[in-house]
Amino acid sequence: MPLASKTVAIFGGGIAGASLARRLSRDYPVTLVDPLDYFEVPMSAPRSLVAPNFAEPAIIPFPEALPTVRHIRGRLIEWSTDAANVQHIDGHTSTLSSDVSVLATGSRFSSPLVRSEGGTLEERKAFYSRFHFRLLQARNVLIVGGGPIGIEIAGEISETFPDKRLTVLEAGPRILGGTSPKLAAHAQRVLAERGVAVIVNERLVGRQPTDDLFGTEGEAETDRGRTLSYDLLLWCIGGRPNTAFMRSQHPELLDSAGRIKVDRSLRVCGQSSVFAIGDITDLTENKMAWHVQGQVKVAEANIRSVLEGRSDGFKHYKAKTNDPTMVVTLGSRAGVSHLPGLGLVTAGWLNRMAKSAHMLIPKYRKALGVPKADVLTHEIGIRETAAARER
Repeated sequence: MPLASKTVAIFGGGIAGASLARRLSRDYPVTLVDPLDYFEVPMSAPRSLVAPNFAEPAIIPFPEALPTVRHIRGRLIEWSTDAANVQHIDGHTSTLSSDVSVLATGSRFSSPLVRSEGGTLEERKAFYSRFHFRLLQARNVLIVGGGPIGIEIAGEISETFPDKRLTVLEAGPRILGGTSPKLAAHAQRVLAERGVAVIVNERLVGRQPTDDLFGTEGEAETDRGRTLSYDLLLWCIGGRPNTAFMRSQHPELLDSAGRIKVDRSLRVCGQSSVFAIGDITDLTENKMAWHVQGQVKVAEANIRSVLEGRSDGFKHYKAKTNDPTMVVTLGSRAGVSHLPGLGLVTAGWLNRMAKSAHMLIPKYRKALGVPKADVLTHEIGIRETAAARER
């Protein structure tokens, strides 16, 4: 069979799936299955919540980001070793077969703050505008979850709206548990200087994560008897692996957390032509884009080996276990990071260069071969906010 006729199916169009699709589509027919009609740089979401225009360069239509990739708007609903059942956006189902399959379905979140479960580019932009209007009305914001998502959103809101009262509630012993204690302590100091209250070792009781970001004000109780009032409640508790499609046919391929078991070549355990990358793998490392790029390179090399009929020389991926590397933004002008070779970095200018100023939008536009675009500054968002207040 000519190599050009070998096909690849990738399920999931986040950073892992889209990056891999772009690289493989140079030489092979690639089909990407994702319910969205766009790629969004996920790191940009906290900034877009306070400055909706920031989303313009961060949200890229799939035809522009992946022009040589066939895109099916739908989601993987059942996977077996023989084929994959896909539910299309219009409700009908179909079976998709390929020579190599890649599972990159990512995480499912308690709210669409970071990633929408479905919809169009225009609907995503409208979401940011609607959230921004709701945020303008709120005086008292409660953020549940002190991981990177919750802390970055707290940083954005506290920088843009210094008059709002913010509370971060974290169930664990400290915020940012996936990185070094020094980084977490610095982030907490910056937030405290802005008047943000951080409560650890407490969780809400009698409440469940909800997608309704636009509900009315209320009160929440913690397991220590504390009452927290809010005008706006944001669930930022992180995501769960999006692997329901595998539970009925192959539950043995999932670990206790619902993540897919992979070998060192990033193939699903026991499978010769099925790979898994990104958040859904059982790799013992922080689930972050910093590590995903390394997985994409290894997966690409090994997929090419499979498509070329080679049975040896596979690359191995080494999980970044206990790696504290992380860059946490605290608004457009501040941040804190733990970087290889440098350790803890608190200098505002360096963190601004690394991420805070642009939220990595230029990096991923370049990776997808999309023309450069001006990344709208946070100051534009501030001016929009001021104008909205006057109205």
